[in-house]
This record gives sequence, structure tokens and C-alpha cells, in this order.
Amino acid sequence: MAKSYGVAGMVASFLTRRVALRGRRLSSDEEALLAQYRALTEDDQVAMRYLIGAMKSVSRF
Repeated sequence: MAKSYGVAGMVASFLTRRVALRGRRLSSDEEALLAQYRALTEDDQVAMRYLIGAMKSVSRF
């Protein structure tokens, strides 16, 4: 079953998987997503992490 994620969902799934991915090379999509995240201001990165935490806390999955 496929889910439709927005940018925040993609970042959330990427950041939660990042630790597990250290042993392999990132795909071009993952590299682009990481570059977009790093291009955010520090305040926006913090806000994104809070948003991801909130999404995890209300998720049923």
C-alpha cells in the first residue's frame, strides 16, 4: 500500500532512516532531499524536526 507524503513526510522518513543508511551510498533523490534540508535556515531545520516529532507522535502507523 503506497502512501502519499508531502515534503515534510519525505524529510521525516529520510531523517529517520538516515542512521540506517550510513553503510550505503545515497540515491540521487535522497541526496537532493538532503541538500534541500541543508539549504534551510537553522530555525527552519529546528521547526522541521519539531514537525516531524509531532507527526510521529500522532501517527497510527
